[in-house]
Amino acid sequence: MPAKRPLAVTRSRSYSSSSERSRKRFRSSSLAGSLDNDDGNSPLKVYIVQAKIDQDELLELFSFVENQGNEEPTGFEQRLQLELCSDFKDANIIITKVRMRKRLERHIDWGIAKQKAIVTPDWLRESVKQGHPVECGAYAALGELHEETVEHCPEAEAPSDDASATMVSSSRPPSPIAYKVSSVKPTHPRVFKNWKSRYACARASPLVCVNQQLAEELDVLRRSRELEGLRVNALSYERSVAIIKCKFLRHSLYSEPHEETTRESERFQSLSTFASIYGIGPVKARKLYDLGLRTIEDLERYYDVPAGLTANDLPELQETALLTPNGNRIPQPLMSSAKGKGKDVKLPDMSVKIALVLREDLTTPIPREEVEEMHRVVMKVLEEIQPGCVSTIVGGYRRGKPQSNDADIIISHSDLKSGAGLVKGLCTKLTQRLYAKGLVTHLMHLSGFHAHNALKTGHWDSLEKALTVFVLQSNGKQRRIHRRLDLIFAAPEAYWTAVIGWSGSRMFERDLRLWAKQEKGMKFDSSGLTRRHDSRLYIPRSEQEVFDILSLDWVDPTMRNANA
Repeated sequence: MPAKRPLAVTRSRSYSSSSERSRKRFRSSSLAGSLDNDDGNSPLKVYIVQAKIDQDELLELFSFVENQGNEEPTGFEQRLQLELCSDFKDANIIITKVRMRKRLERHIDWGIAKQKAIVTPDWLRESVKQGHPVECGAYAALGELHEETVEHCPEAEAPSDDASATMVSSSRPPSPIAYKVSSVKPTHPRVFKNWKSRYACARASPLVCVNQQLAEELDVLRRSRELEGLRVNALSYERSVAIIKCKFLRHSLYSEPHEETTRESERFQSLSTFASIYGIGPVKARKLYDLGLRTIEDLERYYDVPAGLTANDLPELQETALLTPNGNRIPQPLMSSAKGKGKDVKLPDMSVKIALVLREDLTTPIPREEVEEMHRVVMKVLEEIQPGCVSTIVGGYRRGKPQSNDADIIISHSDLKSGAGLVKGLCTKLTQRLYAKGLVTHLMHLSGFHAHNALKTGHWDSLEKALTVFVLQSNGKQRRIHRRLDLIFAAPEAYWTAVIGWSGSRMFERDLRLWAKQEKGMKFDSSGLTRRHDSRLYIPRSEQEVFDILSLDWVDPTMRNANA
């Protein structure tokens, strides 16, 4: 980060240095010829709309462009060549934090805006990080210009064949059952026309919609009601968001954002902060607020966490956390070891005190490439224990989010006949092995298999699962961040309902259960699909077959983003 200096000076120097620059922009073969108005060697021209960007962030963005443009790639290093331009008409890409058409039109002609890729500052950060222009769709600043942004995006590096939506198997070839799919097929065209449906599972909901800003504002109100224990009111706002996210809506529903007093209120900010800490739910958050606590520092004092502790201090903190005030050791939970492997292993439980120390790690979004790395590491370890397993990364990753709050992996076995027996107990064994290798540091929840119960009224499935804190081994350059990792094991007959059930979004899943009950007389959850009147269990052989059994048109995971 460069030292602060007057903004006018920064901008002037940025433009002059860009205009004097004669270096060629490095382009890999996958990027050749990506810019229509360039000769293949010209810098990528960037225009920054300064509205809503504070000076520190603006300096950061200017610095990114200058540093990338001023250095030649050495050897095979892949580096962007960028150039700031003073006229948006000349830009290849426009960066802005403005999210509404009327506000953008104060700075850019709308007709020209429709001919450009208009993205948020995160696009620049991620492109600089990866050394090439990344895909623009996930960073589109205005939902109304999402398609135009994708169309005019500088060519991104081609995605690998190992797509996020495919199931990745271990080294043993899977059996002939349809566990391995080459890609998730496009959403059925009828879904896009079905915008009047009352069920979110029958509508197309993109990751970013035309009314994304309104959806996010309403989600603040939804979150506020949820934190206050007003679940019915929260659900009403959640349903409103789901309707707004419908892809059919192509026009903004309001012209200017109203003043959002909820977001700025001290109570909402405190409750949101408290509830972001593992072990503190809305009820406990309200109790802490009523005691006079307002900030993270207040929480640290309340839970007796010394100020300034980091993840590096966890061993010492954990040792003292195992003792009562009078020095007696607190019993720790046991995880049964694999048969014949010796003594039980103690796996550290997650506590509010530890969660406070890890809060920065656990609230830092996980890039897609890191989710994929976590997945590869887990499956490599699992192969040592039980060959032939198959898996799918689910959650927000599967719905196309560029960053996730946690990583969710559904795991099963490719043998439909005996796979249920092979999978049973694997969750404990895998978690124990990951802990022994230093990959899992803490356990949040561990549950074993339960027989599928068609009469069960709750929505928490009966699958075997371990909710853990996971950390990749250091690459020698920097400390790896602690991450939330959920491992979910399903018998082969429940694999595809588990994949759908854990892919989300929350409102999509809620309405999927409602559709199954009210329209089909069936019961759906992640552990199975049954007919209510006689408890007949269906065993789908693919994700598509689940939709077929429920008489629903296919909705691609990237169109299941019915929540903000």
